[in-house]
Amino acid sequence: MATSRSVRRGVPIAMAACLLVACGGGDDEGTTESTELSPENPVSILVGTLPIPDNAPLFLAIQEGYFEEEGLEVETQMVAGGSAALPAMVAGDLQFSSSNWTTVLQAASQGLPAQMVWEMSGPKEGVNGIFVAGSSPAQDAAGLRGQRIAVNTLAGLVELQVRECLAEAGLQDGDYELVEIPFPDMPAAVQQGNVAGAFIGEPFATLAEDQGARAVAEPTENCGERVAEMPVIGFMTTSQYSAENPEVTAAFARALERGAELAESDPQNVIDILPTYTQLTPELAGRMTLPAWLEDRAPSTERAEVTMDSMIEFGFIEEPVEDLDALIAPVD
Repeated sequence: MATSRSVRRGVPIAMAACLLVACGGGDDEGTTESTELSPENPVSILVGTLPIPDNAPLFLAIQEGYFEEEGLEVETQMVAGGSAALPAMVAGDLQFSSSNWTTVLQAASQGLPAQMVWEMSGPKEGVNGIFVAGSSPAQDAAGLRGQRIAVNTLAGLVELQVRECLAEAGLQDGDYELVEIPFPDMPAAVQQGNVAGAFIGEPFATLAEDQGARAVAEPTENCGERVAEMPVIGFMTTSQYSAENPEVTAAFARALERGAELAESDPQNVIDILPTYTQLTPELAGRMTLPAWLEDRAPSTERAEVTMDSMIEFGFIEEPVEDLDALIAPVD
């Protein structure tokens, strides 16, 4: 079921704010003593994730025992996106989650304690874009004027990318309507005409193409220079958790990096792991466009600034976040 664009951008973040007040989250005073990590007595953490190729390093690190070697026992929970996961993180139900700078910056603008732990992927041709049905009269993004377009979550990175793409095509807020549909449901929604277009990423982009859909806008091609430079997926935590559990946070980042190195070294590692945490068949996993892994995956304030500039222009936040360094979890 689609959620209409009438939902206010800050709703997931506002929910987190309510939890912050109710639960006393965000108070970094009274940090706990150092946690001794060992494979014999691992610390359990719950990590929010999405069924997308960008999260392959997480599952490779689990499969290869990298977290185990760091003294961590990892369980995963599927989430709709970073903004949807934030309330659970503030409440302490999730310790880490797949996310991006959009969520972290929006949370910071509202006084919430989100931090980026590690970055993973960036833009790449063929990975995602705004898709329409093969029979659609729209030949480019401008052809979606007056139409409904699906994003996975409102107020997230995908909405920001869509707004950049449509602005590049000459459309402004009010020229279209955004609705919220989970990634796995997007190809069918486009095919059935429930929406005129959807911003679909792999592996669902390949599924959509198999059903005859075609891209009318792609971030690396015709959505403007800024969106072509935006980082895509990383992992976040809260500043409270990183302050109280610095050893766990650093160990999580180290294991993730080893998983990313494995993904980067041989694409077959990603192809093989995908069917274990998605509904992809091995055949489809082998055909889809794999992510572009960032060369330096340590969180970057420069990449954050690219996202922040776009967020200010499109009204996601009102003014710049002054201390971007504070939004990076210390993992030394």
